[in-house]
Amino acid sequence: MRKLWMTVALGVAAALAVAGVAGAVNTYVISIGKTSPDKPGSVSKPSAAKVDFGYKVGESGGLRPSVIDQYYIAAEGIKYFPQAARKCTFAQADESPAINRKCKAAIVGKGTIANAFGPSNDRTAKAPCDVKLTLINISNGKGVTKKRGGIAIRIDTGPPACPLDIHGSLPAPIFNVKLDGVPSSEYRFKVPDNLVHPAPGVDNSVIDVVSHIPRKAKSVKVGGKKRKVSFASSVGRKGKKRTLRVTFVSEDGQKATAVEEFPK
Repeated sequence: MRKLWMTVALGVAAALAVAGVAGAVNTYVISIGKTSPDKPGSVSKPSAAKVDFGYKVGESGGLRPSVIDQYYIAAEGIKYFPQAARKCTFAQADESPAINRKCKAAIVGKGTIANAFGPSNDRTAKAPCDVKLTLINISNGKGVTKKRGGIAIRIDTGPPACPLDIHGSLPAPIFNVKLDGVPSSEYRFKVPDNLVHPAPGVDNSVIDVVSHIPRKAKSVKVGGKKRKVSFASSVGRKGKKRTLRVTFVSEDGQKATAVEEFPK
């Protein structure tokens, strides 16, 4: 099994400068990676799957992690099939205080996000803000194309889980990539400034994310033939384990990538 590894694209010196504490940098762990049933499938005959996924962000000196505002997330051989689920518009998914009723049938996943926030100049402060995560299949939105599709990452929270009342979505377009040489889907998104900085002089850091995409099979055309797929389906795997990859991008453009194989 490959060991978890992390690369910092702009070098250790730059990472230390952002961390603000000598010898202290963000740490990244892919904590959950499970598909069931765990069948490899193929591009011509995808295997409908339930996908459980999660990651944790820490800080080597025990402080609140520095802010990350972009994420690229992919699993080897897991492709998303937007045509296998209902859709709604991004505007409908972004409505407040609740999603438009037309989006309820377009929900393709749920989960939780644990955050820690505090003054930008005091990273010892770690006030909690926990949010509910909903993944919604959308027909449009920034970067979302008709062919590849995308999801709305919906965030809902309020007292007592979080002192702030937040209800809204951000678009995550889907891209075609190869992971370990296997065709895969990667969704990419940028967190808006009002979420990473909920107030002037305040930073919000994601520390723990867990998401679940259920297996809801539907017959759709794949390569010109009817196949039963779910929103997340397996189209291949290089070996007995599946590689998961998350790339984290900080506000100043530094990149760090965590990679892990599952099952461990």
